[in-house]
Amino acid sequence: MSDGGMVDLKRRIQRLEDLEAIRRLKHRYLNACDRQLPDVARDCFAVGEIVIDMGHLGVLRHRDEFAALYRAAGCHPHVLDMHHGGNPEIDFLTDDHARALWSLDYRNINTQEKTVTFLSVLYHDEYRRLDGEWRITQSRSEFKTALHCSYGTGVLQSLLAAKSVAGVVDYGKS
Repeated sequence: MSDGGMVDLKRRIQRLEDLEAIRRLKHRYLNACDRQLPDVARDCFAVGEIVIDMGHLGVLRHRDEFAALYRAAGCHPHVLDMHHGGNPEIDFLTDDHARALWSLDYRNINTQEKTVTFLSVLYHDEYRRLDGEWRITQSRSEFKTALHCSYGTGVLQSLLAAKSVAGVVDYGKS
């Protein structure tokens, strides 16, 4: 194999390794959310100024803001979450900068409020390789569908079927 062919092969292998690293990073983030590990989820984001646009939940500019919000809203024994990410479309802008679109199937059971929420969301993410590791530098949530139900009467009743749960579901951020 020529030197040029070997360089191309090394670059293609590196690209495959980078794709897998980005996939594993997103999966680590989603699993940390399900396991109520806000510090592990926080560490998936870059240190310093970032952008996490969570729609009606607000725009966060630092990973510690995200961890604090998640700790307050989602880390309780009565909150049972499932974040299932799929259909990644990952594109490289440079060797150290990538952009991805992910679909999220989110389910939440709140045993205190006796509600079940189903959401579909598109994550618009950007990633950077920093100090040799891929990190999320931007994430925007595009809410696509929402179904919010109550099971308080023993029968599942729809409370909302819309594009998002904005103004209907209280995440207890305070």
